[in-house]
Amino acid sequence: MSTWRHRGDPPKPRGPRRPSHYDYSRVSLSFESEGTTCAGWLYRPDDVDSPSVVVMAGELAAERRFGLRRYAERLAEAGYAAFLFDYRNTGDSDGEPRNLVDPERQVADWHAAIAGLRERPEVDTGGIVLWGTGLSGGYALRAAVEDGRVAAVVAQNPMLDGSAVTGGRGVTGTLSALAAGVRDKLQSRLLGPYRVPVLGDGSTRSVFDDPAVRTAYRGLLPPGSAWRDETPARLYLSLFRYTALSDPESLRCPALLVSGTRDDVAPAEPVAALADEIPNATLVELPADHFDHYDRAFEQTFGHLRSFLQAVRPVE
Repeated sequence: MSTWRHRGDPPKPRGPRRPSHYDYSRVSLSFESEGTTCAGWLYRPDDVDSPSVVVMAGELAAERRFGLRRYAERLAEAGYAAFLFDYRNTGDSDGEPRNLVDPERQVADWHAAIAGLRERPEVDTGGIVLWGTGLSGGYALRAAVEDGRVAAVVAQNPMLDGSAVTGGRGVTGTLSALAAGVRDKLQSRLLGPYRVPVLGDGSTRSVFDDPAVRTAYRGLLPPGSAWRDETPARLYLSLFRYTALSDPESLRCPALLVSGTRDDVAPAEPVAALADEIPNATLVELPADHFDHYDRAFEQTFGHLRSFLQAVRPVE
């Protein structure tokens, strides 16, 4: 086991100096996942032959436009390609019902995205790195194990199980959530899905019922977003039994785990415990909450990400 812990600024990069800023282009790509067309953007740096590519997806029920473009742009400027995609039923991807959160299907979307990239001549198909944040952080870890060929994986503030959604509600709240999930499953075929708010306004039972979390999540929405604040309630059923990794030692590629010591959505303690079980893990703990990595702690977080990538997939 080789777990490295960093709690401050990222280490200074080693090796030959490379350009600090690459120009890049962005193109829209699509791929098929179990018969559904999913949409994505490929950011590709200029003047880098066959760059390594970082596959990216974001928070629970979020679209690719929610806080991730800044990471993709900075990766491209650093010489890495980035593929940022929407899960099926989300954003610009096809599929109904909209904003469905289903771990098994969404992990399958990761595999479909990876398979699509392996057919692309303009990126290094042997240099695919998975990067997920929030619920997608857990997905990225699982997809890395199941794929077995990715070069590395990054899990930022990973939700490692469904407790952030199903826990902390008390017995009554948990039973109410599960009842809503059962209602959705039963009525969806005839009447359409029974939906609950992702954020809500405090007057209804939402997925995230912490006012600070709701405010921070809304801060990720770009101006003019048409995103609808709702999701089929069956997510409570799927997340109640969701666990990212049942066998952490089966993750063989290098892994970077980033957590915030003030994160109440994806607490730092389980992330640290998971890092101890992964054979080749780097753990970064920052004094940040779940959403600080998109703004206040962005530079520090990205610095660690870039240092990790330079170590495992240096820009040629």
